[in-house]
Amino acid sequence: MQKKYLFLFICICGFWWSNAQNNQEFSGTIVADSIAEIQVNIVNYNNRQGTVNGTLGKFSIKASEGDQVIFSSVKYEPHTIEITSEMLQKKNNQIILFLMVNELEEVNISSLTLTRDLLADANNMELQPILSAQDLGIPIRTAPRLTVEERRLYTAASGGPIGVLIDVLSGRMEMLNRQKEYADLELLIQRSKHLVPNNFFKETLNIEPTWVDDFLYFCSNQEDFEKNVNQEDVFVMIEFFKNQVKAYQKF
Repeated sequence: MQKKYLFLFICICGFWWSNAQNNQEFSGTIVADSIAEIQVNIVNYNNRQGTVNGTLGKFSIKASEGDQVIFSSVKYEPHTIEITSEMLQKKNNQIILFLMVNELEEVNISSLTLTRDLLADANNMELQPILSAQDLGIPIRTAPRLTVEERRLYTAASGGPIGVLIDVLSGRMEMLNRQKEYADLELLIQRSKHLVPNNFFKETLNIEPTWVDDFLYFCSNQEDFEKNVNQEDVFVMIEFFKNQVKAYQKF
């Protein structure tokens, strides 16, 4: 009878010990880039239990010695470890995960062998002829493209006698002509500005950037301004601007 109870006691102890071994905690921290924003799946392959990491990478899962624990995520490479007794005793196990890198196959985008010499490589390339409107028999536009103001004037002038009369009497035609004059003047001023170096007004004429446009409008009212701009000669414009500085400062 005593042997029977002893055997039962040994079985209970063995079951308790086995259950205690299987209910140990394997815990630690996952070390990886942006781990606070990524969820890592942690699965014990042996006991089929799973969990995920916390925001700081902390984790804890039931495990016993010899279990295979898998760490997997879309962003990181899968990582598998085998649990040891030392790991179960430690509370600060560190699991390092690496970013997933998708290597693409090499793609040859050209059959040319480049030498890094632009002139030599350009001469070795076979270029296709450019297809022009003339090749297709389409008439080529030779007239200059009209500006917005010129198109408005053209529309107003082509509205027939009654339309033109109405535009003249209402003052619309005069307004359109003034708009065209302002646009032509603005274009002329910008052309003069781009004929000289960017730092010319500041370093040579000692005119602050905020006053450059004011100076150009002053010059546009001077004689020969339009003629000098139309020459498109840098030295002519530089000399013209130099001659206007004193008069502008006095103004």
